[in-house]
Amino acid sequence: MPYILRDSMLSLILSVIGIILLGAVPFMFTGMTFNTSGYMNGIAELFKTMISPGEIMYFTQSGPYPLFPNMWGIYGYSLTILFSAFFIALLVALVFALIIFMLPSRLKDKIRVFSFVFESIPDVLIAIGIQFFIIWFFKKTNILLFQIVSLYDQKTYAIPIFCLTVLPTLLILRILLFNMEEELKKQYIDTAKSKGIGGFRILWRHVLPNTLLSVFHQSRNILWFMLSNLLMVEYLFNIYGITTLVREMGNPAIFTISMLLLFVPMFLFFTVLRMITYKWVGEK
Repeated sequence: MPYILRDSMLSLILSVIGIILLGAVPFMFTGMTFNTSGYMNGIAELFKTMISPGEIMYFTQSGPYPLFPNMWGIYGYSLTILFSAFFIALLVALVFALIIFMLPSRLKDKIRVFSFVFESIPDVLIAIGIQFFIIWFFKKTNILLFQIVSLYDQKTYAIPIFCLTVLPTLLILRILLFNMEEELKKQYIDTAKSKGIGGFRILWRHVLPNTLLSVFHQSRNILWFMLSNLLMVEYLFNIYGITTLVREMGNPAIFTISMLLLFVPMFLFFTVLRMITYKWVGEK
């Protein structure tokens, strides 16, 4: 455990330094010319700006606004969508994995083929297709199933979270099914069966806990993949979230602060997961 804390602290410090250096990249160039002194001055200027975040302004069609405290609402909106989608994807994939594994082999193979084909569909097509369906349904029935765009006084959550959940659910499901099959080939499963333990109990008490470890190890890549799709979701549903703020402002200080705010909770989340798995399997 102390090793994990030391390693995590070092990773945190190096990552924060890297984000700040990346945020100062616009100062590196003067036109098409590489400017070393300008980059160093830019880093210093970025530090000075970030020391007084209350003075940073961002601009919208209705005028300029201070970044803080407005940033917390923008940031909270994006993080709610991102982490809600992640945990829903994990829960749904887990339920489907248990159901699928209890099905006959022929049916399981068909489901795998379907999930592989569906996984190849881009997120943007899924989001646009859902929007068109809701609009079509509204025109036919005059019933609005879900709010499909975010307005100034009305935020939309359900459809953006659903769109961000679909592909990660399939990805996690594939990881679960593959690792569950590998676990079932191990000798301790035969020992459990020889003791008369039922199939579902073996799956729930022995196979699933070991399989979830693989998902935890892959969760970093899955969450970063979802973060890259968050920009598309915010654009399509008119969500003024943190990725939209970065895209529209193009301000080095706003970019750096936004990346730090996104990185820190994700880093803490993965650190906690690492500690949990350390206690679980005795990581060394």
